[in-house]
Formats: sequence, structure tokens, C-alpha cells
Amino acid sequence: MVWIKICGITNSKDAAEISRLGVNTIGFVLSTNSPRRVGSDTAEKIIMTLRSGGIKVPVTGVFVNEKIERITRCVKLLGLDYIQLSGDEEENYIEDLKKESGKTKIIKAIRIKDNNRNQEDMIDGLDEEIDKLKGYADFILLDSYRKGIYGGTGVPLDWGTLKNYCSKIPVILSGGLDPENVKKAVDTVGPFGVDASSGLEIYPGKKDMEKAARFVNILR
Repeated sequence: MVWIKICGITNSKDAAEISRLGVNTIGFVLSTNSPRRVGSDTAEKIIMTLRSGGIKVPVTGVFVNEKIERITRCVKLLGLDYIQLSGDEEENYIEDLKKESGKTKIIKAIRIKDNNRNQEDMIDGLDEEIDKLKGYADFILLDSYRKGIYGGTGVPLDWGTLKNYCSKIPVILSGGLDPENVKKAVDTVGPFGVDASSGLEIYPGKKDMEKAARFVNILR
């Protein structure tokens, strides 16, 4: 069964309805100038509302080039189950963060550049990057690259290039996934999990529940 993360949660209503769909985690963008960003105080209120309503969905905090001290504060404050690093974090940073964050799982995003490379060169480059990170991160998230934008681009990857791509670490596929394309993406790439945000929205930060429900039902 495909692991499902729906990210960019900004309000309690969306959080509750998305959680009831049976996703594996909901994500809060806690860094960058994204329109989906929320403060840790807002995320805390949303999570408390879920918990008080008996909803115990795992929670992911998304960070970009953030100070380790702030991440560990958010881990404790919000009870994060996953830390997603969507910036330029390297091995030493992740190693230090892992020591400070205890048992919280780490997802490291890799933004794939389309430089008109052939498939073999692209996979070789991806393998090299994953080999550097697999001893530190628990999961690798593959997203599309756009200069100055760390996630939420809404642009699909070239799934054909990643066809049957496998590695020694669980891979989460991201980048413009929606109800219309997620089955083809999963059938083509065969990832451990998927991550969706902009493809399930009415506008940035507001989820379309009909789309979200179809997205999850297709995968389940």
C-alpha cells in the first residue's frame, strides 16, 4: 500500500477532513515564504484541535535551511513524527539534527533539475546524491527543481526517466501530483510513498476535499 502525505495544511477544518481520509501523515510548512506557511503557534493549535477530537494522525514539519535549534523546538512543541528538510541541507547537518531530534524520522527532499541530460546521466547523478544521504535520512523525497522555490512548485517530474527507479532507501514521489495523474505516476515509478499539496487545492493553503478524497481513494 502506498504511503500518503498531504502537505500544506493551514487550518483545523482541512486538517481534520484530510486526516479522516486515512492518510499516513499531514504536513505543515514551517519555513520559507510559501503561501502555505504557518507559524508554529498556528500548527500547535491545529494539532491540539485534532487531538482533542480524537484524531491522532502523524504530523510532519517541513523546514528549509532552518536552524537545528528551531527544528528541535518544533519537534517538542508539536510532537512531530517526521521532519522534512526541503532546502540545501547536507550530510553533517542531518547527522547533527538526527542526534538532537531523537526518534523523529527525517525526510530529505532532492529537487531534480531538468538539464536536458539523458536518462542514464540523470539516474547516475541521483544515485550519487542518495548514496551520500542514505546513512542520515530515513526517506528521500523527489521533487521538481525551480530556482528559488523549495517545494510546492506544482510541476510534475519526468516519471518516464524515473521508471522502475529503485534505491536502498524508501522514495517518496512529489511534484504536481493530483487525482488525474497519481495512478500513472505510481504505476510508472513505483515509489514507497507520495506527497501532494498544490494539486489538491482550491487556492494556495485551502484544500479541495473532493480532490483529496479522490486522490486517496485511487491509491487505496
